[in-house]
Amino acid sequence: MNRTILSILICVSTAGSLLAQSQYTIYRYGDFSALKKPPPPPPPPFFFNNCSNPAITGNFVKGAPTSAIITLVYINANGSFYSAFTSPTVNGITISTNGGRLTNSTGSIVFTASGTPVNAGSYTIPISIAGSATCNLPVAVLNAPPNPATCADPGTTAGNTGANPDSYRGQQVAYTTVRAADGKVWLQQNLGSPQVPINGNDMASFGHYFQWGRWDDGGQVPGSPTVTGSSSLNNPSHIPSGNPNFIKGISTATSWWGTGGSATNTWSGTTPTATNGKDPCNALGAGWHVPSSAEWLNVLNQEWVFDNVSAFASNLKLTESGYRTSSNGVMVPNWVGGYYWTSDASNTNTAKNVFFDASYPNLIAITDRGYGFNLRCVK
Repeated sequence: MNRTILSILICVSTAGSLLAQSQYTIYRYGDFSALKKPPPPPPPPFFFNNCSNPAITGNFVKGAPTSAIITLVYINANGSFYSAFTSPTVNGITISTNGGRLTNSTGSIVFTASGTPVNAGSYTIPISIAGSATCNLPVAVLNAPPNPATCADPGTTAGNTGANPDSYRGQQVAYTTVRAADGKVWLQQNLGSPQVPINGNDMASFGHYFQWGRWDDGGQVPGSPTVTGSSSLNNPSHIPSGNPNFIKGISTATSWWGTGGSATNTWSGTTPTATNGKDPCNALGAGWHVPSSAEWLNVLNQEWVFDNVSAFASNLKLTESGYRTSSNGVMVPNWVGGYYWTSDASNTNTAKNVFFDASYPNLIAITDRGYGFNLRCVK
């Protein structure tokens, strides 16, 4: 549309004095587009922010009906109603929830998993509620555990497997065992893991993260509460009945075993003292123990373990499980490598551990005892 622009010079005077002079532009035909406000920004996206690490109660086991409960936390909701949801069926598993109303901003929705998993492995199931961004929910399906009634040591040939019954954290379990190339019987899964890992990055099989010298008292469970250490909470003698918290600290005065440690400290037997930690592998029966650094080096050399790929390809099927940080108890993801404690102390508040990743061969490192690392037991 054509328009005419008029410029008018306006002078304002008082008592014959020129005070101000302004020029105004007038648009004919009522064209005021230049004065319009910009459109408002779009609302922030509505999505589930714990999709990659959901809260799941229950397990998915091949061939066993499941009734797991999954809680997903959402953000940026607008308070609208949502309809009942049923996911596609993936590997025999279906995720569903009833309809309801979202709270404004942040809230959670509880889903139920049903069905019978067909195969073991890692799967994703898409979930979307009321226009949310799609959550590709990770589901790890485990193999059925061995029957404790049929447990026995593996045969004498390297690679033979067996099973060992155990009562771990009040539940009857059966860990898979293997005859390694060093001739000894080892667990083929991390202590606290529900099964032998499917691959080296199988998060469902990472198991528990022990601080050096501690046992299955609850502090080793991923996500357990944290507590700051002190002069009365920094060695095994201070927690004779255990402690359900991961003990954190950023100084020698607050970290686990931050003071009073020495190279002569031990991690063996069933009695915790100021110089000895209670061995969690003893619960597996006579002869089971946390391996020494010499035992670790021998088996890794015999099994030709020199990086993360060969670690999982070995008879031990070692995982890259990462670790739990001593200063704050935060989990560091699995891509950083595999970390396993030995039973050997080092100077002051440190101890020896096995480390491997894609770039470095297996080696014995020295680390603060307050870190949470995986355990493999040997007989």
